[in-house]
Amino acid sequence: MIFICAMFGLAIAGEVRYDCLHFVEQGLANDPQMAEKRFETESKSNKIRSLKSEVILPTFNVSMMVGPAPGLKETVDDWGDTVDTYDFSRMGPFWAVEAKFIQPLNLGQYQTGKKALEADLQQKSFEIENASLKKEVELQSYYYNYLLALEMKRLAADAQKQVDKAYDQLEEALDEDEPTVSQNDLLNLKAKMHTVKEGVIDADLGMKRVMLAIRFALGLPDGDTFVAEDSVLAMRTEHMPTEDEVRDLTVKYNPELKQLSAGMRARKLQMDLAEAKLAPEFFVMGEFQYVKSWAGNRNVLQKSAFAQDAVNKISGLIGVGLRYRLNFWKNWEDYRQAKTEYRGLQLKENYASDGLVAKAVEQYYQVVAAKEKLDALRESLRASEALLKGAAMKYDLDKSQTGELVSAYTQNVSMKKDYYFAVCRYNVEFAGLVAKMGLSLGEYNSYFNKK
Repeated sequence: MIFICAMFGLAIAGEVRYDCLHFVEQGLANDPQMAEKRFETESKSNKIRSLKSEVILPTFNVSMMVGPAPGLKETVDDWGDTVDTYDFSRMGPFWAVEAKFIQPLNLGQYQTGKKALEADLQQKSFEIENASLKKEVELQSYYYNYLLALEMKRLAADAQKQVDKAYDQLEEALDEDEPTVSQNDLLNLKAKMHTVKEGVIDADLGMKRVMLAIRFALGLPDGDTFVAEDSVLAMRTEHMPTEDEVRDLTVKYNPELKQLSAGMRARKLQMDLAEAKLAPEFFVMGEFQYVKSWAGNRNVLQKSAFAQDAVNKISGLIGVGLRYRLNFWKNWEDYRQAKTEYRGLQLKENYASDGLVAKAVEQYYQVVAAKEKLDALRESLRASEALLKGAAMKYDLDKSQTGELVSAYTQNVSMKKDYYFAVCRYNVEFAGLVAKMGLSLGEYNSYFNKK
């Protein structure tokens, strides 16, 4: 039984592999906050459907009732007139039905309200799109920090290997009593080994932290592990836009601008709707009532279905009505509030476009600066590699050059670390630029692949 359970555990566990684009798509699909935001659009769509359902006969009630009813008998009143009076000694059944309907004629208010709700739905959709772009940047940072952690683990492991190798060589040289090597060289190397060990610990901690974020983002079950399709951390290869392209794309695609436009349209329609409610409302109303009793009138059982008396009745009405809300001040305040919100959005529109473009251009400058730093680090790394090679050659000829070799190797490891951090920073800054322009990663790639 234990063996079967173990086999089942192996069957359900496995590796989950994604490249950057598919990692982002899967993270967005799995994110609970994005799912909650998408659900909010459904509630707004329900409001539109609810409004549509009230177009025809929003009020249409039909009720029925059955029960006992008294009979009727003829009596003479004090003035000598013959009248029908209730006779409770002869009860009988009765059946009644009543219907009422009201059909508003304010078609203009309905159309305006419907357009306002549709604009509000659009505004919410663009808000979700903007939140989705920010989430994409976060997910891409997880992906590239995962690759960074991998590089740090490799770098730390290689550093540990090289230091151990140098340590073994020094011990061997001391055992052979080589005159160029002393005990101080060995102690000097031991004193600097803590730096390497700290690097190993930091790399392992970094991997654990980023894996926690990735497991939550992807919703990975226990036993599954994430593995990136990219085996090394490299500089992104997407097209680098020009400053003019950044400006144009931001104006064209930024969801915050679209959200503002939809919000202005919604507020304008709400203002029009509030203004329309200041006027009287017309409607068509109808009522119908029918009551039939089988109790009879003591002389003859009433068989006519439409006979009317004190018990049996049939009535109805239909006509055009007019309703005017006397609490005029409330509707006026609603109109003023909608007008104030609309004017506020108009003021915001005056600077929103320039402000969002400025943010995108600022992000573009950061990407350019990150790329320039990366290029400078790449040149320095080449120089560091040359210095390390020269120090290694000297060490092979003279084992007493341990200090110089360790110094060159430490510098090289530090330079590699800075380089990989710069690559990661550039990749994440580039993701932020794409988001600030208003494009998803997939849309950005498709846009420039078509050109």
